[in-house]
Amino acid sequence: MAATHFPLPWATDPADNSLVAAREMNAVLTQSGFESVYFADVSEEPLPPPAGGALEGAQQAPLSLSVYVDNLAQKADNAARSLRERQIRLVRGVFRVK
Repeated sequence: MAATHFPLPWATDPADNSLVAAREMNAVLTQSGFESVYFADVSEEPLPPPAGGALEGAQQAPLSLSVYVDNLAQKADNAARSLRERQIRLVRGVFRVK
């Protein structure tokens, strides 16, 4: 299922969204000459605190992610919502050259 809550940190609207399923990403990397050492869905692991809330109004570090991603708080909230609703999944992988 595709994420429906835009904007997201990696895509402003659905046309910009280039996410692929975990199986497809694993297959592409394997076919490209990499060996999977570790590949797991980590979507159920706790997320860091949301961008807003208690941190609202706190001074940000000069080179925080918000320097590179406009409207980061809203995008992070939308990503967390999409994850909670199982529209996106988080995977963690380690690959090495065969």
